[in-house]
Amino acid sequence: MRVRFIKAQDTHALRLKVLRPGGVLEDVDFANDRLVGAFHLGLQIGEHRISVGSFYPEPHPELNGWKQFRLRGMATHPDFQGQGAGARLLRFALEHLKAQHADLLWCNARVKAVPFYERAGLAVHGERFEIPGIGGHYVMYRRL
Repeated sequence: MRVRFIKAQDTHALRLKVLRPGGVLEDVDFANDRLVGAFHLGLQIGEHRISVGSFYPEPHPELNGWKQFRLRGMATHPDFQGQGAGARLLRFALEHLKAQHADLLWCNARVKAVPFYERAGLAVHGERFEIPGIGGHYVMYRRL
């Protein structure tokens, strides 16, 4: 397994499959993908991309930190979930963010993904909230 920097559009297929099944390209072509300073990672086995995540220089209004990044669009192919692919991608991202002198990573985590993020050292902030058409989420964060 190898983590690589990829283009935003290279995340779309897995985002559609995992995060928006039955959706269309517009559902996974996030406006933040084009932010200056944003980066996208893919974990591959050979030529097969099995996990993706995008990271944006975006502060959360309720969290303190002078250089915050947001994780969005984290997705691992269902055939590879629970085998460490997402954890490996996230570890790579955390090291890269530390090298960039970022001090906080945050995300809106789906309820079912909370244990995954907790294992990676993220903590829940605030109450559960709903994203229409997607479901329950929590804001989660980790200081770097």
